[in-house]
Amino acid sequence: MKILFTGKSKLDYNRVKVIKAGLEQIPEVEVIELVLRKGSSAQIKELKQLDKEVDFIYIPPFRHSDVSYVKKHTTKPIVFDPLISKYLTKDDYGQFWKLPIKYMLDKIPFQKADILLTDTNAHRSYFIEKFKLDAEKVKTLYIGADSRKFFNQQKTETKNSKFIVGFYGSFIPLQGTDKIVEAAYHLKDHPSIFFEIIGAGYTLKKAKELAQKWELKNIHFHGKVNYDQLNPLINTFDLCLGIFGDSKKADMVIPNKVYHYSAIGKCTLTKDTHGIKELFTENENIALCNNDPKAIAQSILALKENPSDITRMAKAAEKLLRTEYNEIEVAKRFLGFFEELKKNTSTAKAD
Repeated sequence: MKILFTGKSKLDYNRVKVIKAGLEQIPEVEVIELVLRKGSSAQIKELKQLDKEVDFIYIPPFRHSDVSYVKKHTTKPIVFDPLISKYLTKDDYGQFWKLPIKYMLDKIPFQKADILLTDTNAHRSYFIEKFKLDAEKVKTLYIGADSRKFFNQQKTETKNSKFIVGFYGSFIPLQGTDKIVEAAYHLKDHPSIFFEIIGAGYTLKKAKELAQKWELKNIHFHGKVNYDQLNPLINTFDLCLGIFGDSKKADMVIPNKVYHYSAIGKCTLTKDTHGIKELFTENENIALCNNDPKAIAQSILALKENPSDITRMAKAAEKLLRTEYNEIEVAKRFLGFFEELKKNTSTAKAD
């Protein structure tokens, strides 16, 4: 089977990395990549030529505007993996005046795709209902993790070492990083607890301002780091933090970071949501709480005082990811959607 991965950008986003990492370990599959330069006559010719060679076409996250373009110049089935709804994202940011146009920027490519991927069943239900989609073509593919990139490295123990609470993210509203900083404020009188915050983005300035306002000495902002640096940094954490935002989307997703933490063998504390409980079970392989900063702080303190619970949940989370949601298992599910579409298409033609 040959699959064309194409889009103007984002062929290196985490979601795509996991799928490609799995596919490259399946001998009978070949992935061809083409970064789009819209308007190029030479590339249109190349796209049409590749269309003759491949079985399916995959368009990566965030590339809503590429679906119509690719559909115009190809004939093979298209799987679109939006990962987000532009409409829901603007709702998250409170930019309500943009919602009508963003709705159509979602609906048109969602309808044109032959297969539409979502990252959770909660997201799937939202897409189907909000955009009036054929439920048969909307498929849930959990993100998983590349087990070769995220793995356990023995933490070096030091005498009187601090209990490190770690987070990494892109500082978008659904992550609730301001609540994490406020949780650090509530724990400022516990000198053994220290927060390591990795990443940059929309809400970073606000997070830093809060830390400065409260003169917090128990938190460090690393800023943005390279993807390859994440594994060794996360390995230094004693407890990992997921997301704590108030938005609708925060309740629907399982963030990349939770998969990564689990693959490394770390215990995660995150907001109690429908999305997260699709794969994880409270107090078995994940710790959950509401997203009130005091509740987050209390949960961190309780976990610190019960290291055996952290170890037990961390091991269970690692087992779950490495057996069911590693890159190969994700890729197999991905291919299964293509096979199902091919079978249904053949049956329809026969009828």
